[in-house]
Amino acid sequence: MSSTDYNKWAEKRVDELIHSQVKIDNCYDEELIREYLIFAQYSRIGEALINFFKENNNDSNLFKVIIKILLDESEDYSNDARYSAAGVIHLFNLEILKKHKKELLYAQKYELINLRPFSDKNIPNWLHEGISSDTLPDEHCEIYIVIL
Repeated sequence: MSSTDYNKWAEKRVDELIHSQVKIDNCYDEELIREYLIFAQYSRIGEALINFFKENNNDSNLFKVIIKILLDESEDYSNDARYSAAGVIHLFNLEILKKHKKELLYAQKYELINLRPFSDKNIPNWLHEGISSDTLPDEHCEIYIVIL
C-alpha cells in the first residue's frame, strides 16, 4: 500500500470512527476507544479524535477506559493505544485525575517514558501530595511500609 493509499484509508477510518457509536448506556466501547487513541496520533487527521477527548474531559467513565488501556500490560495489543492514552490524560478534569492518583502514580513509574502520563518537567504537585500506603501502587506498598 502506497503512502497516499494509506493516508486515504486512515482518513476514511477516522471518519468512520467519528461517526460510530462509541458509547452505549453510558458505557464506552473499549475497542473503539483503543482505535480512537491509535488514530489520534496522526497529526493531520487525528485532530478530530483529540477533540473528542477534549470535549469529554469531564467524563469519568471515559477516563476509566483510558486509564485501563494505559495500564494494560498484556501482550494482547501493541503499545500504540497505550502511548496515546498517556498523551491524552492531561486533557482530563483535575478532579477526575485526582480520583485516579494511585493508577497515575503507577503509570508514572513506567520505564518507557512515552507511557508516563506526565513528562518529568510537568509532573503536577498534587500527584505526590499526601502519599500514603493507600495511594501508592500495590507493588510499592511493601517497600513503603518497610521504610516506616
